[in-house]
Amino acid sequence: ATISAPDYVLNAGDNFYWSGVTAQCGGSPFLHLGTGQWRRVYEDVYAGPGLKGKQWLGVLGNHDYGGFKFTAGWDQSIGYTWGIGIESSTQRWMTPAQYWRVKVWYPDFSVDYFFVDTNVYNAFASDDGDSNHNLCSREHNVISATCGVQGPADLDDCPQWFAKLWHEQVYWLEEHLPRSPAKWQIVV
Repeated sequence: ATISAPDYVLNAGDNFYWSGVTAQCGGSPFLHLGTGQWRRVYEDVYAGPGLKGKQWLGVLGNHDYGGFKFTAGWDQSIGYTWGIGIESSTQRWMTPAQYWRVKVWYPDFSVDYFFVDTNVYNAFASDDGDSNHNLCSREHNVISATCGVQGPADLDDCPQWFAKLWHEQVYWLEEHLPRSPAKWQIVV
């Protein structure tokens, strides 16, 4: 960034590696939980020359959900976007939803970015697949795992919840991509 200062940063997920924001999903995403991770893992790390003040346009990766479980504070990553008054926030973080879009204007063209959550490909029936790469694994989630009303209700619901989220996004993309008047359309 010091050689060629970016206009913004595209973030393809896994923001809080290895196991996401150290909070339980399902709380109010607009009630910031002071884990200390935002300052230590994001704000202080990406504040150098060429990055200061640059928007960070992102999406959630499997590690934001918890790596091999679905109950980390992924909703906190969304809430941080809206967290006005959060002491550590520089207001650069932009992940306002699990899927979303933004238009970026340049003098002679525009770009429509479509951000999608592809974690359906890491959400298998509880005992299927590699438990170290399965958000719905019984090995790493507790039996009572839940994200309340805003996420998977339980282990059995987990694969279907991610599948439903994926199908909503596919429909959304099929509707909005062809209508985009931007010169470039990029799916992140």
